Amino acid sequence: MTRQSPFTRTERVLAYIHDNLEQALTLDDLARVCGVSRWQLQRIFQQQTGLNVAQYVRELKLSLAADTVLQSDGRMLDIAYQHGFASEVSFSRAFKQFFGLSPSAYRRRGIRVGLRNPIQIGRSNQIDHAFLQTRIEYREPFAIFGLSTALQGVLAEKPDFYTQVPLTWEKLLSQVAQLDGLEAQMIGVVDTRLTHDSQQHIEYWAGLNVHLDYLAQLKQLQSQSCLSRLAIPAQEYAVVSYQGQLSGFSQLVEWLICEWLPDSGYDSINGFELECYGELALHGHQPSQMEYWLPVIPVTQPRKKL
Repeated sequence: MTRQSPFTRTERVLAYIHDNLEQALTLDDLARVCGVSRWQLQRIFQQQTGLNVAQYVRELKLSLAADTVLQSDGRMLDIAYQHGFASEVSFSRAFKQFFGLSPSAYRRRGIRVGLRNPIQIGRSNQIDHAFLQTRIEYREPFAIFGLSTALQGVLAEKPDFYTQVPLTWEKLLSQVAQLDGLEAQMIGVVDTRLTHDSQQHIEYWAGLNVHLDYLAQLKQLQSQSCLSRLAIPAQEYAVVSYQGQLSGFSQLVEWLICEWLPDSGYDSINGFELECYGELALHGHQPSQMEYWLPVIPVTQPRKKL
């Protein structure tokens, strides 16, 4: 018998989980699928994906159930059974622990928050993680203060994204370096609201989302024409997290759009794409943990096969 690598075992158990989410999956079931003990399964899965296997199964089940709660007016008992929960009580308890709301309250609120999607495999050599997971998040309106620049887009003869974006961030950080103790989240914004198909320029923002305590400081820079304010509307996003070298982040975005999106059940829309780089760093420290937020809407009609 050919010995399976940990990578292959993880692929097998992921495929089994995704094909049998309506069943009451146990660690013993999953361990038998890949021919290892429960302990070995948990160790391999954690090492390869960074996730706890039992928690992963539970979060996927709850995410599918949450989508059903929003998309239907069915009884919670029926939804619980449909997604492999033994009772409405156990379903409601697990649901509230994960989402912070009961299923009924989640339905009344009517927005997608915290939905996990199945892990997929990143094939690019430049992506540090082999197994990648997205989530669906609704984000309330917010604003950033920052600097914008017009970029030559992908339709242009000479795209300049990789040269202009770092320069824009350098300029922004030099502008706020005078503000002692400033606490803010670094967010890059790509404005994809093209006015017509032949438009070659897109707007990129290097921006800061600040706590209310620091808002007055940035408003002062805005009044001095050093910074501008950009309002981001409420939107639903597909979010993917990344940990690794900054150079691999673009490969992650390419994977999200080119590989994950076509079979995801969502369509991307023109709007504001977000690059979230974490806490403000003024001393040239490159972020190692990042997220990309892609505006999406659920597919309402089946896609036609090409």
